[in-house]
Amino acid sequence: MKIFGVLLILSFSATTWSQSLFEKPTPTSNEWIYRPISKVFWEEIEKLIKEKDPKEIIKVADAQAKTSKKDSLEFAEARLASGIALNQMGLSFAATQILAELVRGKMGTQVAVRALAEIEKIAQVFPLDEDEVYGDLIWDQDDSIAVGPVADFVHYQNARFNQMKSYEAWAEDDFKKVTPGSFWDYRMRYDAAVDELDKNHLDSSLERFASLSSQPQVPEVLRTAAAHQYARLIFEKSDFEQAYKIFKTVKLDPRESGLILLERAWSKYYLKDYGKALGLLMALEAPIFDTARSPEVYVLKMLIYKELCYYDAAFTVQAEFLSRYAKSLESIKRRRDLRKDQAIVNLAVLDPKIGKWVRFLNQIKEERLLLKEKKIDGFGFVRDLKRKYDLKMKESYEHLDVLLMKKSRQIADQILDWQEQISFLDYQTRVDSLRVTRPNSEVDYRTEEIPHMSFDKIYWIFGGEFWLDELENLRVQVQSKCGGGK
Repeated sequence: MKIFGVLLILSFSATTWSQSLFEKPTPTSNEWIYRPISKVFWEEIEKLIKEKDPKEIIKVADAQAKTSKKDSLEFAEARLASGIALNQMGLSFAATQILAELVRGKMGTQVAVRALAEIEKIAQVFPLDEDEVYGDLIWDQDDSIAVGPVADFVHYQNARFNQMKSYEAWAEDDFKKVTPGSFWDYRMRYDAAVDELDKNHLDSSLERFASLSSQPQVPEVLRTAAAHQYARLIFEKSDFEQAYKIFKTVKLDPRESGLILLERAWSKYYLKDYGKALGLLMALEAPIFDTARSPEVYVLKMLIYKELCYYDAAFTVQAEFLSRYAKSLESIKRRRDLRKDQAIVNLAVLDPKIGKWVRFLNQIKEERLLLKEKKIDGFGFVRDLKRKYDLKMKESYEHLDVLLMKKSRQIADQILDWQEQISFLDYQTRVDSLRVTRPNSEVDYRTEEIPHMSFDKIYWIFGGEFWLDELENLRVQVQSKCGGGK
């Protein structure tokens, strides 16, 4: 045991000394069992947790805190209950702040380990400030103090830290301690697949993502992410039919869902199902996908219209691109602060490294409003939480500002590149439009037939409104105009 662990044990009070820190796991379970400081108090808290009554939990916990010394374990247990209640309310950041204080202040105690267990549950679902939570908490833990998910959490984070520092032997040792089949075991496998992808070991990475995406026992958040990566690698291998099927099953937030619509449209383009590809691109016009719309959409549209000899439509696409990105192009040319251009910022946020900070910031902003709605201002610790929310929002904005400074310049270069691609496509389209005829064999495409005497499909004319349950069925009824003159 580390020296700080010994010192903490020597400082326990007499009432705590006789209490065993940890229940031994049963032969059939690797779960750690929490032993409360105040049994009567905690029985009431557990009853309220099951009833999902977080406001009452905070009320009972606050009463317990007022009758306890601030440096006592009884007071810490009251704060533990408040942290659990805040998480039940959907205030994960507030919960993490309280729980983290207990982990730091009561390290080595039952309360600290239970607090860390609650943080582990939050880490599986909600975005966290990883530098703060993992750097200040996990890496300082004595990894022999817990079993079950808490131990897996500690081992996993220590292993990733050692990997980052290139301590491969230590990392491997920590990875081996993670329980097979646990959340952090599957997270470790997902990270290994990403690492293989970063090394350009495509076949190995594909096999790992395929395995994770096909196993129902893999946690949904990891299975979804693995399926997305698997579909992308299948696409790169030109199996567009299979890639499309996998893309179709992936459910992500609107920003990432918009990217998948575009990826699916590319799959249909290569399969020469132009009507469906255009339908998917039309679905991207829905306002919910505004933050995910990329100039690549206009490139794909022009390619399709050019191949089908819809020359006027292709020229219109270029005009749409210039109209949408006129402000951005002006900002680039005049060397303005690109972080103030919303279109450029939206594209920058598509970078996963920046996207995770945006998700964290959005989570903080939403929770700050929710904290006000819950009307729990009467409890003393809430005032301090509000201050922490405000400070974390300010800190996150500043951090994002630094990240966007570099990324916005890269996006500017990409926009200029897309502009060149569209200009080149415009030139090619104008040359093609001057040709008298094109042989039918050059583009042999016909739209899907609409049977007049069958009721297995009903076609509705798009009226300009986007309904989420209809986006999947949008299709543009086009067929090749090539081969018949103008």
